Amino acid sequence: MRHLPRYIFVILILLLYSCSTSRKASRSGSPGSPNPSYAIEYMNKYSTLAVSEMRRTGIPASITLAQGMLESNYGRSTLATKGNNHFGIKCHSDWRGEKIYYDDNRRGECFRSYPTAEESFRDHSDFLTTGSRYKDLFKLSSTDYKGWAHGLRKAGYATDPKYATLLINKIDNYGLHVYDTGQQPATPDLEQTTGQQPVTTAPKQTTGQQPATTAPKQTTGQQSATPVQKTADTVLIPPVQKTADPVQTQPEIQAPIKVISLNTGRKVRENNGVQYVIAAEGDTYKSIAEEYQLLALEVNRYNDLPPDAPLKPGQLIYLQPKRSKAAEGNSIHVVKAGETMYILSQKYAVKLSALYKMNVMDEGTECVPGQKVRIR
Repeated sequence: MRHLPRYIFVILILLLYSCSTSRKASRSGSPGSPNPSYAIEYMNKYSTLAVSEMRRTGIPASITLAQGMLESNYGRSTLATKGNNHFGIKCHSDWRGEKIYYDDNRRGECFRSYPTAEESFRDHSDFLTTGSRYKDLFKLSSTDYKGWAHGLRKAGYATDPKYATLLINKIDNYGLHVYDTGQQPATPDLEQTTGQQPVTTAPKQTTGQQPATTAPKQTTGQQSATPVQKTADTVLIPPVQKTADPVQTQPEIQAPIKVISLNTGRKVRENNGVQYVIAAEGDTYKSIAEEYQLLALEVNRYNDLPPDAPLKPGQLIYLQPKRSKAAEGNSIHVVKAGETMYILSQKYAVKLSALYKMNVMDEGTECVPGQKVRIR
């Protein structure tokens, strides 16, 4: 080797180093590879949740996924692994949940910490829907991901001047924009890239169903039907209720009902601005969730039911979070025989916890015939 000309020796060393680096990158699934396994895994794991949030709030699923990928380093950052914070949202003065401290622009900054990643995704949606500086974004279509990306940067979500470009690149590279139309990107799954099974599948399609394309419509004098209210009475995971039969068939709702066609074979009605369906024979929480691109635990939560509650034909099932108060014109309900606090909650599309709070009642206690229950 020492008899070789110096420049040939240098070339050989560089070639050996290049080959070694390439092998390491291939084994680790580096960002430079076409479909790194950790990116595919993140898509498989959280795409259904992103689509569900799009249906709930109008935020493009592609934007939610791209922000989650970027802010959490595909779920591998310290904030994501230790605090389930996928979007880098800091505490701010109105945060009442758990906290985690991390060095960001300054040492020991306060960030929000969540019990689960799902809570992080929901809070991200609520953070955008309730933040006044993001209100102009909801004038855009949920398929205009480039407009959303530039809008987030302009509104100051991040300080990086290239933030919009970074989001758009991720959406384009992984085909995330297809999720905005309710379809599945044509990318290899985790089984192809790593030999493992995908964590979850992409959103299940419903024939003829149209994707959510606009932000929630506001109605005078009441809150939007979709964003979760950040009031003290909001319960992220409702406790198991102590009513005698919390899943009995609901009485016919007397409030005006708006019928919405989603071309899924059954009518979707609306009560107090909240969409619901009537359970049929053979339905399960999982089947209803899949039919409307939700998670089963979301269906339980929206209806103030524990995960193991039975489902009966004729039962009223909400597909969105209930409100904190009844619609205008409904203030007091006089309890009839057989009615429970849960039945009133479902009848007026009001969160069970909100009913208890309005009536200064301990959760789990029951109303009695003749009692006047405040519902607004």
